Amino acid sequence: MNRILYFIKRNRIVRGIYFFFISFWGYKKSEFGSFGENVVITPPCNFTNKSNIFIGNNVGIGSCSISALNAKCIIKDNCAIAAGLNVQTGNHARIIGMYITDITEANKPRGYDSDVIIENDVWIGSKVTILSGVTVGRGCTVAAGAVVAKSTPPYAIIGGVPAKFIKFYWTIDEILLHESKLYPESERFTREQLEEIFRKYNS
Repeated sequence: MNRILYFIKRNRIVRGIYFFFISFWGYKKSEFGSFGENVVITPPCNFTNKSNIFIGNNVGIGSCSISALNAKCIIKDNCAIAAGLNVQTGNHARIIGMYITDITEANKPRGYDSDVIIENDVWIGSKVTILSGVTVGRGCTVAAGAVVAKSTPPYAIIGGVPAKFIKFYWTIDEILLHESKLYPESERFTREQLEEIFRKYNS
């Protein structure tokens, strides 16, 4: 029996079939931290620690890799995410006197992992990487191939490696109109808040 198990573990074809199955059909909604209504995920996908992954309502995600080992990945409502998303909520550590290959989650110092939050109404292009601690602001558009290492303002277009603010998608008046059609008044940005955000990023 042990020889059969050893053969299965070592056989590349068997392992390939196993990982193919896991990538395409190997998750249940109940395994996630939360899993909203009308969520479409296109395989193959690789999820590390699904209990730390929270997906809102009306979300579409192409093939992806989301690692949420020690910190959360939160994707809020009404987001459209193209194929190739890579989310990393953790970081590697360097410890004096230890090879990088000897550092494990058990002996890694605290403070290297932080939540990734993708706010409502975000559009993410193909092959985007989002790194630990980043919040992608509401209504953002993230250009294909971007590596997002810093949090972004709402309703911005960002892109590049590393990703940078390019411009706001709409004017303040257009954002206010957009939000008045979608959000209750208590959840909307005020004109004053948007003016402050625009001053900060357009200066």
